[in-house]
Amino acid sequence: MASIKSNSFSYLTTSGNRFTGLASGMDIDSIVEKLMKAESAKMEKLQQQKQKYVWQRDSYRSINTKLEAFRTEGYDKYKPTTFLSKSASVSDSSKLSVTASASAVGSLEISSVSQLAKGATKTGSLNKVYTLNNSHKLSDLGISSSDTVKFEINGEDKSFVFNPSDSINSVVSKLKSVGIENATFVNGFYDESNGVNVNGSFSLGQDVEVTSDNVDFLQKIGFNANVGDTLASTAISQTAIPTSGYTANNESTLKALGLNLNGSGNLTFNVLQKDGSMKATTIEYKETDSVDQFVKRINATGAGITAVFSDGQLSLSTASTGKAVGGSLQVLSDTGNALLSSIHFSASSTGEIANGQNAEYTVNGVTKTSQFNSFSESGYSITLNKTFNDGPVSISSSTDPDAVLNQVKSFVELYNGLIESMNSQITAKKDYNYQPLTDAQKAGMSEDEIKKWEEKAKQGILRSDSAISSVISNMRTAIYSIRTNKDEKYNTLFNIGITTSQTYSDGGKLVIDEEKLLKAIESNPEVVCDLFTRSAGTNGSADKGGLVSQLRSIATTGIDSIAGKAGKAGAGASTYSLGKTIQSVENSINSWKEKLKKIEERYFKQFSAMETAIQKANSQSSMFMQG
Repeated sequence: MASIKSNSFSYLTTSGNRFTGLASGMDIDSIVEKLMKAESAKMEKLQQQKQKYVWQRDSYRSINTKLEAFRTEGYDKYKPTTFLSKSASVSDSSKLSVTASASAVGSLEISSVSQLAKGATKTGSLNKVYTLNNSHKLSDLGISSSDTVKFEINGEDKSFVFNPSDSINSVVSKLKSVGIENATFVNGFYDESNGVNVNGSFSLGQDVEVTSDNVDFLQKIGFNANVGDTLASTAISQTAIPTSGYTANNESTLKALGLNLNGSGNLTFNVLQKDGSMKATTIEYKETDSVDQFVKRINATGAGITAVFSDGQLSLSTASTGKAVGGSLQVLSDTGNALLSSIHFSASSTGEIANGQNAEYTVNGVTKTSQFNSFSESGYSITLNKTFNDGPVSISSSTDPDAVLNQVKSFVELYNGLIESMNSQITAKKDYNYQPLTDAQKAGMSEDEIKKWEEKAKQGILRSDSAISSVISNMRTAIYSIRTNKDEKYNTLFNIGITTSQTYSDGGKLVIDEEKLLKAIESNPEVVCDLFTRSAGTNGSADKGGLVSQLRSIATTGIDSIAGKAGKAGAGASTYSLGKTIQSVENSINSWKEKLKKIEERYFKQFSAMETAIQKANSQSSMFMQG
């Protein structure tokens, strides 16, 4: 072990601003350092003991972490529903999609599917609007065919092609692209003060010569233009509003659709959910909202409705399929009944807007209905793909032996890993040459040296521990005691090919005779599943369950026992036995620190007195010599 480096560690704890040894010529600090090293021996023993207890606590907690992981994985992965893997067979997969769970029994025959489940859908044409906005199309201005328009800009001919499907906004962009850079379009609006609609209008924003190549286009978009004229930069198009109005689009406001609330309103839907319940959701809106904003409000509510708008039509569809009393899409309230009428939707006197449809099918001669096209029947998960009545579809299942074998191997691997971890702790030999390092010893070592030393010192910290040994012993006993009454031939783990290793160093690990196990699985997969996954109490109160259930129970008992010794992360020291011990040792260490401080002060006082005496003697001797 490396020697102590006095420049990196000192046994002295009091302030070092002293001038010692001036009279005696002695290195007082060094002498006191050595004295304090000897005095500190008992405290260092306590510090080493405390470190052992801390290592024990941490090692216990590490074991508990492994036990908890084993218990959790045992529950999550090795249930009867997942342990016994079955595959489904269906005579016509175009009509039905089928999977089989571990509980699938017998065969089924679906003779017909008269209808599939559907969600409720309602589509309505929105009211016409009486003002143009930049999302309207040239077809709304009466342009029915494509053509090319030409302009002379700064002495250069420019042109673009326009189409009836072009939006007004895209036309503005095309005008800018040929050099009419200040072109704009102002959306139409309702003039409250005069009670009239003011239509949307174009402005070119610069002087433009009217020619035979552009006069037709300019007139169609509302300009009063003739060949030879110069349209001034201030000219504004004027378009007469047709009595039939315009088709509403994304930018049309609810007010433009005829909604007049002088502010805001709300609409409450009642919608069928996937769990079969009805959910009421209120949607707030403003009359100034555009159709696009209104659609987004609906879709963002989580009401279970999908709203889609296109070409003047609004569609509302429920996310869930199925039929409900009173309708699967209902309206409970609508401010002044204004909104539904403005979008040409109507509700019945009960509030029904639309109703969905349940699936109807006949299985093994019994006609049934389902809210969904996917449902469970006798352990099978079935999805109806289409309607049919041209002959039955047969469903059956069979066990997948390889999948069950892999489940058993996976659990055995999980168990063996746990056993190996616990055995490594209780069988590791302690090397008493490696004790916890003191602060003084660490000062003379590198970090790597400290790490390697402490790895050695931690070995065997839980050797022959009774709590861990008890967990291993109880698990081994459970393995020998597992029984099932389902099949006398395969009623124990041994009979299906699972035994404990005969190698002493394996510490009770399980070994598998795969050939024997696979034969048992192929012969009776249910009994293999029962040996592993049977719940406690299945065959009476005395039944402790299958292997997974019993080992999980033993792990839980072990976790509680170890936690009583070492606690859990974050637990107060006074709540577990090792914590109390560590706390007690820590108190003793603190007492020793105070004691050592007083001893050190005493030593320095004694040496100071000696220095004073020597100095006095030297002074007297000097006086005699002078006399």
